[in-house]
Amino acid sequence: MLTNPSMPMTNELPMFYKLGETEEEIHIDSAEENRNAAISLIQQARFSINIFTQDLDAELYNNKEIEHSIFNLAKKHPDTRVRILTKDSKLAVSNGHRLIKLAQDLTSSVFINTPSNAMKDERCAFLVVDQLGILYRVSASNRNYKASVNFMSPQRAAKLTDFFNEAWEHSTPDIQTRRVYI
Repeated sequence: MLTNPSMPMTNELPMFYKLGETEEEIHIDSAEENRNAAISLIQQARFSINIFTQDLDAELYNNKEIEHSIFNLAKKHPDTRVRILTKDSKLAVSNGHRLIKLAQDLTSSVFINTPSNAMKDERCAFLVVDQLGILYRVSASNRNYKASVNFMSPQRAAKLTDFFNEAWEHSTPDIQTRRVYI
């Protein structure tokens, strides 16, 4: 559960968590809390979003709030880059995941790649927004939703971004998620 001594425990992040301002580390452990944290971070994005995921985690990322936030960000700031590294997109493709549709519609802003085989044993999952805010799960295996969230963690975000950039350099576009033109 979210823990903050001045607030009652809830499944939603309080509105006062501001990207680039709130330096509090928040520990969460449910899919709903992870989804709310992802939505809050992505809604506040202004420049970049990097997602490292096992399978596009529909519980977290397949919702209209994230879809609309990314769409609006890409339209407002044409230089915005949303990069997603996913090991296995088959289930997401077959279930009509919103981020896949978005990547197919916004081909100059939203990219989905598959990491190289060197990353096959990596079990973490994370979201980095504007190189400031992070949502980090040590293990995304077996739908483990224990995570930490921080809206102002530039050092940790830089380390995760470096890891992501290295993985991205050796990744390939995900052929499962490409738009097919007929």
